[in-house]
Amino acid sequence: MLTLTGFTDEALTTFPSQARMASEAGLTHVELRRVGVRPTPILKASPRTVDDAERALAQHGLKVSCIATGIGKAPVDAPLGPQVEAVKRAASLAHRFGTPWVRTFSWHTATPNADRPRVLRQLTTLATTAEAEGVRLVHENEKGVYGDTPTRCLELATECGIRLIFDPANFVQCGVRPAEEAWPLLGDHVAYAHAKDARADTRRVVPVGEGDGQWPALVAELKKADWSGFVSLEPHLGLGGRGGPITPRRWVRALNALRRTLATAT
Repeated sequence: MLTLTGFTDEALTTFPSQARMASEAGLTHVELRRVGVRPTPILKASPRTVDDAERALAQHGLKVSCIATGIGKAPVDAPLGPQVEAVKRAASLAHRFGTPWVRTFSWHTATPNADRPRVLRQLTTLATTAEAEGVRLVHENEKGVYGDTPTRCLELATECGIRLIFDPANFVQCGVRPAEEAWPLLGDHVAYAHAKDARADTRRVVPVGEGDGQWPALVAELKKADWSGFVSLEPHLGLGGRGGPITPRRWVRALNALRRTLATAT
């Protein structure tokens, strides 16, 4: 079964207002990236801020789908120790909020072939740490990290013992056709999806179904496989499709575009 969730921090600044927006839009889950009155990355949030987020979620009947960290969104030669500790912190939050999933990346590198052994070694260390803490890492195929191509994503899944986040827009921005070139290779390893779309010619992000992310074909594949997991709205529509804040109304329109695509794809 597909369960909708989403990043709410692109539309409103305070987390209580984000929780209210998500609930009023009919979501049952949200993905935690930034929380607080002054948006703070979840791993850097104070105990009081985390308490406040927990209360806001309970008030609006929401659950958490994933702890959306920035672990691995760093140069490949960044010290690994702090990232191992970040996994432990994320695991503690994941247990508190009742989700098994912690988002990670695979480091920025301009020389992926040369850095392959280091990436695999480091991500295996993080995955082993996560498993020992009782959670699972899910890797996002962000442009510019090692795992931004289908082949390298498959390598991370099979070599490092992680699961994958499938982000069609990110693949489009890397010159990949998601349904034709990525899903056949990665589908068996995908546990989570990020819902945004992008134009191949401009690399700008657009609402789901309006770009070259092949969303109708992807949804048809999900339904055919009876895939079960979270589909998380991440609009990234601000600044002309380069990311950034958007209005709550525009966030809801992006959610409705996703819902239409999910409902009509066969």
